[in-house]
Amino acid sequence: MAKDYYDILGVDKEASKEDIKKAYKKLAKKYHPDISKEADAEAKFKDINEAAGVLLNDEKRQKYDTYGSADGASGFGGGGFGGGFGGGFNPSDFGINIDDIFEQFGFGGGGFGRSSSSRGRNDTKVYSQVEISLDEVYHGVEKKIKVSRDVECSTCEGRGAENPKDLEICSTCGGNGQVIGVQQSILGTIRTQKTCPDCRGSGKKIKNPCNDCGGSGSVNEKETVSVKIPKGIESGVTLRVSGKGSYDNETDSYGDLYLKIYIKKHKDLDVDGADLYMNLDINFVQAILGDEIDFEHFDKTLSLKIPDGTQPGTILRLKGKGLPHFNYNGNGDLYVKVNVEIPTKSSKEQKKILMEYAKTLKDKGLMSRLKGLFS
Repeated sequence: MAKDYYDILGVDKEASKEDIKKAYKKLAKKYHPDISKEADAEAKFKDINEAAGVLLNDEKRQKYDTYGSADGASGFGGGGFGGGFGGGFNPSDFGINIDDIFEQFGFGGGGFGRSSSSRGRNDTKVYSQVEISLDEVYHGVEKKIKVSRDVECSTCEGRGAENPKDLEICSTCGGNGQVIGVQQSILGTIRTQKTCPDCRGSGKKIKNPCNDCGGSGSVNEKETVSVKIPKGIESGVTLRVSGKGSYDNETDSYGDLYLKIYIKKHKDLDVDGADLYMNLDINFVQAILGDEIDFEHFDKTLSLKIPDGTQPGTILRLKGKGLPHFNYNGNGDLYVKVNVEIPTKSSKEQKKILMEYAKTLKDKGLMSRLKGLFS
């Protein structure tokens, strides 16, 4: 049975984002596993993070409300949208200050919950962006992106010192990268861990830093990275390219590149998700008698049947002729708005034909007016 996220957070379905944030903060203080003595604290903490992750995201909340608790979490439940704060939910992504939640327990400073194995000291994420055409969205594309990122220093092989003997164990933390502290709170004596201020979490100190990297173990370089962009991608989506971020010598690993996608505006097509919209001009004879019109659409020639008697502004749908769906198989639809063009000038022969047509309408008033105009 699916979880009731509103019930988990103790809010009603009309709750505002601020109400949800307040409820989350209250429950996070109560059930965080490092604080709570409840037997099922860890499970409850994961549940409230999962619930907040859905209800604070407008799109996910709409899907959840639409499809109900039976399957509202399918495809967008906890664990799937980043963070690493329990249950896949990152409070800071939604404007929730972590320090506000835990400062009353004496932790402060954002050092809460860090283990001694969290040794990386560098921000290894690299951010970039690229603009692609609608044709590239339709087919998918491989782009070469120039990025500036930190790479392993070849001189010292990431150590920070050319000579390994120039590396010493930090005397402050004993090589652990963390220092232990004791604080008093309303819960009693609490043991805390903080990053060592002397070695900044590395566990080592350098006597003679490398001349090329200054002891950081990395140097900045501009590099061209090849990125495969899947077909159907939507504007504003950020792709994560594993291992193409900056180098961290403490973990001897590379972070990730985060590439935000923007789509160029097309001269003839408007986009709504996977659906496309276009205008098609026809003359009034085609509108009256009907026609079949061929036009180019990406790498294909499409045929559109215009029914006889088509009215100006009529929208015709070509099913499956839109963009590929980004998250699942199939294509969206192409919607064609028909605009009927009325000629501004007509020859005598054309007017004569139209007069003959007007006679068949059996509108004496119309005939009288037309004769007055053309006499």
